[in-house]
Amino acid sequence: MATSKPERRRSTLGAAQPYAPAAPATPQAPASAPEPAPAATSPAPTAPAAKPAPKAGKKPKVSFYQDPDDTARARAAMVHTQGQEGSRSWSEFVDRALMREAERLEQRYNGGQPWPPVEAGEIPRGRPMGS
Repeated sequence: MATSKPERRRSTLGAAQPYAPAAPATPQAPASAPEPAPAATSPAPTAPAAKPAPKAGKKPKVSFYQDPDDTARARAAMVHTQGQEGSRSWSEFVDRALMREAERLEQRYNGGQPWPPVEAGEIPRGRPMGS
C-alpha cells in the first residue's frame, strides 16, 4: 500500500531579506497600446532607445570567465573585510567593484559622463583584435 506524501508548503518568508524590507506593492496600470509619438521637429537622438529597466530589486544575472586563483583571492578579500567595507554578498561586492571601474573609465575617457548603454549581445566575442 503506497501512500503519497502531502505537498510541501512554501514559506512566504523565502524571498524576504531582513536587511532590505520589501517595498509596498503598487498596482501597475494595465498595458495599453502605445501612444503615437508627436511629429518630430528636431533631429532624432543618436543614442539607441533605452529598454525598460528591470523591476527594482530584481537584477539580471551577469557572468564572466576568471582565473580560479583570482576568484579565490577576491572572495577572500570580500570575506575578510565585510565588516569594514559593508559588502553583504558576493554579488554586491562584484557590483561595487565593477561600478568603481566603470566610473574611473568614464572620468578618464568621457568627461565623467556615462556612455550610452551597450547590451550583452553587442559586445564583440572571440579573440581580441590584434592577438
